[in-house]
Amino acid sequence: MQVVRRGFTLIELLVVIAIIAVLIALLLPAVQAAREAARRSQCVNNLKQLGLAIMNYESSTGGLPPSGSTTVAGAIQNHSLLARILPYLEQQNLYNMVNYSFGMPTSDPPGAQSGDPSYTNVTLLHVEISAFLCPSDPNSPSSAFNSHSYGENTGNCPSFAGGAFDGPAYMLGTSKLAVCPGGANADNTLVRPVGLSSVTDGLSNTAIFSEIVKGKGVTPVDDGLHVTYRGGATTPCTYTNDQDLGRDCQTKATIRVDGSKGMQWARYYMARGGGYTHVMTPNQRSCVYSSVANFPNLISASSYHPGGVNVTMLDGSVKFIKSSVSYQAWHAIGSKAGGEIISADAL
Repeated sequence: MQVVRRGFTLIELLVVIAIIAVLIALLLPAVQAAREAARRSQCVNNLKQLGLAIMNYESSTGGLPPSGSTTVAGAIQNHSLLARILPYLEQQNLYNMVNYSFGMPTSDPPGAQSGDPSYTNVTLLHVEISAFLCPSDPNSPSSAFNSHSYGENTGNCPSFAGGAFDGPAYMLGTSKLAVCPGGANADNTLVRPVGLSSVTDGLSNTAIFSEIVKGKGVTPVDDGLHVTYRGGATTPCTYTNDQDLGRDCQTKATIRVDGSKGMQWARYYMARGGGYTHVMTPNQRSCVYSSVANFPNLISASSYHPGGVNVTMLDGSVKFIKSSVSYQAWHAIGSKAGGEIISADAL
């Protein structure tokens, strides 16, 4: 008896392929969501480690770590906050490599800095630390220098050389500029170390770190959170309140100028995301006013996590803050002693 072997018909084959395609379409978003959840979890863990390092630093020294120096004479103290907390992140050997008698160089090779003793610390410019990087952000602002995804909270005013902040971040030296919206700046006022006793808003109500989307290392040709924009106000400190300045950044600064956000974690540089501001709510554009003395900058908190950003509070906790958070609530956790009152569900 002859056995007849029957194969698949074309219609049956197409049905099977269609079923497989539907299954892939259903499973792929779930797989992508699971991967993003894992990346976000790692990001939260990184921020918790940074918060713990800040607390241990304060416990050991009696104050929060500074974010560099505001004066030319103090340029040898331009080491970033992240560089100063290395021993509390199990990076004592790396910390010991830094000669804190000299500053951080700005380039490698040194070029015009040839012979500058700060070049002693150039090695640190090339060391990448996983705890400083959010796995959800694949951008690379530089192929030559280290990068980072987290900036410290400078508060509710623009950050600039010679300025003082109303957030917990601060810079050594003297404050050289006049009062700016929301800030605590005064000519030649000595900036003293910030202790936790000065955080009268409460540690759980004051942010210390948040995320910043890194640049892509080239002059941007597209728009997005990786871009820093220029334009708008020529004298940003003439604004009577920081919210109006934030609106100026969002609506009038339209020139794409910088893709270096997140470059050089070891050296404080606000325009590159050394710190971030609460002038704008999360995931709004960042601005630099390079035509103004001392380069006021507005770097927003930003991330590629859907819907918001992770924020480390001074008590070490990490909160996910939605992009839709009210300006009042976001402003409140930006200051350390603003006296604002926010409801428990505001964040």
